[in-house]
Order: sequence, then C-alpha cells, then structure tokens
Amino acid sequence: MYRLVFTIFFGLLLLAGKVEAQRRNNTPRKTLITPKKKATTPVKPAAGVPAAGVPAATKADSLQQVPAIATPAADTTVGDTTMPSAISASGDTLTEAANEAKLPVEKADSIHAYKITIEDISYLSVCPGTNVTIPFKTEGPFDEGNTFIAHIIDATGKSVPISLPVKKSPVKAVIPSYKVGGEVYRIQIISSIPVIKSQEVPLRLLQAPAAKIDLIDGTQTVRIMPGQEAHLRVNLTGAAPWSFRLSDSTTVLQTLSNPHYITVKPTDVKAYRVTGVSNACGSGTTSGEAIVNVNNNPEPKLELKEIEKIAKLCAGVPFQVPFNATGKYKEGNKFVVQIAERSGAFKNISTPDSSGYITTQIPDTYKPGEYRLRVTSTAPYLVSQTTNISIMSPTVATLQKDSLRLGENESGQLTVKFTGGGPWFVLLSDGTYENNIQESPHKIKVKPFYDTNYQISSAGGLCGVGKFSGSAKVTVKSPPASITLERLPQNMACAGSTIDIPYKTEGRYNPNNKFTVQMTDKSGRFVTLPTTVTPTGMQVKIAAAAPGDTTRIQKIRIVSSSPAVSSAIEELEVIAPDKAVAEVSGRGTVSAGRSTRIQLRFKNGLPPWSFTLSDGTTINGTFLNPYLISVSPASTTEYTINSLKSGCGTGTGRGSAVVTVEN
Repeated sequence: MYRLVFTIFFGLLLLAGKVEAQRRNNTPRKTLITPKKKATTPVKPAAGVPAAGVPAATKADSLQQVPAIATPAADTTVGDTTMPSAISASGDTLTEAANEAKLPVEKADSIHAYKITIEDISYLSVCPGTNVTIPFKTEGPFDEGNTFIAHIIDATGKSVPISLPVKKSPVKAVIPSYKVGGEVYRIQIISSIPVIKSQEVPLRLLQAPAAKIDLIDGTQTVRIMPGQEAHLRVNLTGAAPWSFRLSDSTTVLQTLSNPHYITVKPTDVKAYRVTGVSNACGSGTTSGEAIVNVNNNPEPKLELKEIEKIAKLCAGVPFQVPFNATGKYKEGNKFVVQIAERSGAFKNISTPDSSGYITTQIPDTYKPGEYRLRVTSTAPYLVSQTTNISIMSPTVATLQKDSLRLGENESGQLTVKFTGGGPWFVLLSDGTYENNIQESPHKIKVKPFYDTNYQISSAGGLCGVGKFSGSAKVTVKSPPASITLERLPQNMACAGSTIDIPYKTEGRYNPNNKFTVQMTDKSGRFVTLPTTVTPTGMQVKIAAAAPGDTTRIQKIRIVSSSPAVSSAIEELEVIAPDKAVAEVSGRGTVSAGRSTRIQLRFKNGLPPWSFTLSDGTTINGTFLNPYLISVSPASTTEYTINSLKSGCGTGTGRGSAVVTVEN
C-alpha cells in the first residue's frame, strides 16, 4: 500500500517537472543590448530588420540569461559613427527586442517625402560640348549611398546622362557635342537610392556659327573699273555676336549686323573668301567666294539696269536712275539723264554727274503720259539703251455719296473712286484703313455702331498723299432708347439727404449722352438734381426743404440727353429734416420680478427710429409708432430717453415713465 502511494507521488513530481521545463522553453529569452563605440557600416532598414536607431543583438549575447534589459548609453542615429549595435537572442525579432527594451522603432520614410528641385538656370547660355553647373535642392532622408546624376532630354523624349554621380549639389555636367544648337532641350536630375526625378527645366543651346560670302546682289562675280568699289555681303548664322576674317586679312570683331556688308577697292582681280568665323560656341564653317574683276583698260560701256524700278514715275518726286558704266572713260567725263516724249527730242533732266549714281526728278512741266528715258556720257559720248516710262498723275480719291441703312451689328460697303498712279490707300474718318488697292472704284467695308457720317481723312498712291473728297451717311437701326426707373428702395426721404435710385436702359445712346435725375419743385416744375451715375444706380441729393415745409409728395424721373428720353414718373414723400422727438410715457406698479410695458411715441424725423433708454435698453431701427417695450425693474425706476436717431438724423427725447416695484 505504501509502495503504491509512493509511486503515484513520484510520478506526479516527474510530470510537474516536465511541464515546468516546457514552460521555460516557450518563454522568450531576454536580450542584453550592449552599446559599441563605433559602427563599421550604416544600418539600413529592410524587411524583417528594425529601423535605424534599434540596435542589433550579437551572437555571444544570445547565450546569456539576463534577468533585465540594459538600455543603450547613447542615442542611435543613422549615419552617426558612434551608433551602437546589438544582436537579438535566438527566437526574438529585433522589433520585439526593442519593444522589451521600450525603445522606439522608426518607420520607413514614405516615397512622397522625397523631392529634388533644380534651381533657376534660365540665365545659362551654353553651347554643345561645353560644361554647365546645375544647382539643386533636396528634401527627404536620401540613403547614405545615394548619388545624383544629371540627364538631358531631347524633343523626342530620349534621355541620356551627362554627368558623373555626385553626393550633393551642384552637378557639373557636359552638354554632348552632338546635340544641335539652337534647339530647346530639358535638364533633369535623378537620384539612385531611392530613385527620384526632379522637374524638367528647359535649356536652349547656342548654335555654332557659319558664314557665307557673296556680292551685294547675290552673285559671285562683278567687274569694276580701276578705282571703283565693290560691295561684299557676309551672311551669318548661329548665335550673335560673330567675329570673322576674310582672305585679304580684313577682320571684323563682335558684329551684330547680319548680313554684314564690306566695301572693297582692289587694284587687280581678287577672290574673297571667309577664312574663319567664330562666336560664343567657338569656330564655325565658312562657304562661298566673291570674285571682283578689275578691267584695267576696258572699252567704255553704258547700260540701264533694273528698269522695272523706274517704269512708273511721278513729277516732282526724286528717284535714282540705276545704270552701269563700265570700261575706261576719259578724264572729266559726266553722266546725264535724258527724257523725251514718244516722238520728241531728248532733253536733259539731271545735272552732269561723274559718280555713276544719279538722283533726279521729273520737272512739273511734264504732264502725265508715256515717255522715253536714257543715260548719256560726255567723254566719250555714249548713249544707253532707251526704256519706256509712264509719268503718273497724283492720286485723287472720291468717296461716293452713298446712303446706307444697316441693322444692328450689320456691315455695309462704301465706294471709293481713285484716279492717278496706284496702288492706292485710303483712311476713313472712323479709322477704317485699307492699302495696296489695285482697282477703281473700290468697295470698302464699314460696320458702324451708331449713325455715322463718313469722310476721307487721307488717301494717296504711287505719288504720295493726294487729294480726297466726298462723304457718305450710314444709318444704324437699333431698338429705341428707353429708361426704366426701378422700384425705389424707400418711398420717403429727408430733404437735403442723398438716396440711391436704381435704373436700367435699353437701346443705344450716343457717346456724349448724360443721365440726370429730375424732381418737381414747389411749383410742380421738374428741376435737375445733383446726380452721380453708376452702371446700375444713381446717387441723388434731394433738394433742401423750403421754409415751413414739413412733408410733401414730389414727382421724380430720370432723363437722358442724347437721345432725349425720359423714364416713367414715380412719387417720393420728402420730409423736412426736423429733429425727431420721442416721448416716453407710462405709470405702473408691479411686484418684484414682474414686468410691465412703457410707451414711446415718435414725432418728426423719418423712420426707422433707434433709441436707448436710461436703463441701457437699446432698440435699433423700429418702424412702429407708438412703440411698446417691456421692462422688469428690480426696484422703483424712472425711464427716460438717453439718445434718439432717425432717418433724418439725431433727435431728442422728452417725458418719462415710472414703474413702482412693491416689496
């Protein structure tokens, strides 16, 4: 029996020991967090790993049974070289260890907290192949290993990197030399950890220079006599200013002229080329050649050129005669311009000139018609070919006397007849203008807003401003003008006060139109009141009251001057600006805590009335007359008027009301 009891007791002890051991094995082990003096690498948050600031446990520490958690002696910060580290015990996560130590666990930063902003680079002017510094700002805790790289984006959206990775602003980039100058590209900065893109900033690249040489008339060769000048033209492209050098060592520095003209005077035949051109982007390309031939002993030759420029001429208007005089002329040679009628003899119309550039004019004695023109030389005597010219008469423009009647917003046409040399121009009195008119008569479109009398302000043609006359009237049909006096905001007003009068109009009024408000006087005659007009209302000052007047019904209306229109007549009661009087009255007896009413009766003035009683009770704007007000005094009280105002100004009070309170 004793053996059976002992066996059962021993078994229970073994079973309790196993349960205790199992419980101990299931209990998480606590970790000792030991701070270190220096961290060899920054701690980077990842899945299943605590955020920066939570130490990691070491393997050796995980074998120790520690009854309490040791708190780190120093704060842990990402990037700080004094950050401690620790290792978790087997079976514990780092977050759990931090929770046991009651340390905060940092959350990973949201991607929306990161931002890169390129600063203003609108001042930059760069060329392909050159360096550019791009400043930028950042927001957010970028990773320690993060870098920034600049990209350039073309019009197709293709993006290529143009800088080495950098840790902080600015980025020093190189614009690729193959990029096309003169076009707009976009610059963007991209980070690596995390990948964030800045805004795209436009950047226009300067264009490399190019120069092409020819003669002033676009040809490649010209022949001159000894001592004469030739005019070269250099056409430039790319970003200004330019500098270039010619093959004869002529150098032009920092010119903004394009094309650039150069005058040369060689003694022998010479070919001119551009040997070099440069601008802010460096050297560029050159092309073209201009050859100047110098004929040392040529046979004189005289010929007109560009004769279409002198096909039509005006008497009294100077013009230049274009001609070429090549070859060797004798000393003292002169050139003269001559003119003749179709069947008549030539006569000189210019003074003798040796320069080869003659400016002259047709004498006023020559009537409009067809003539012949030529140039002659005196030593030797030579005659150029003859060209036919027309002497044009001055312009005469006449506005036909049309009478048009147009609807609202309609347009019409007026007729102008021209004589004399064209093409012509015309300016009408309303500002309507047309030029390069080739035919006569000519229809000109008008769209008046009001009835308008049209005249010609100026007209002319080939021979300048001519003579002009005529007039035309255009009538515009529009809705009849009318004025509506809106409902008055008040039917009573104080004499001498200013009130607002609403109104609206229909139809058209002339630009010089004026609106005014009129009111009848004592004799019933309408007189004009001082009026301030706004688009929707008018402010009108009511006339002062006549002696002895207290109240009077007066008529009021709005009138316009152009056209003369009147609104309907309304009535307004005008009250003399007598001071309002409020009389207090009443007697009563009440028990303590009970209320009673006293009376105020108003005289004169214009409602609403506002008042304050002697006990401080205030009423703002009442139209009731008489006015009953409840009072509940704590003790026997006499009520009087402290202040009174009405629509006609400040008033006075009189009388009193006494309320007796029984104890």
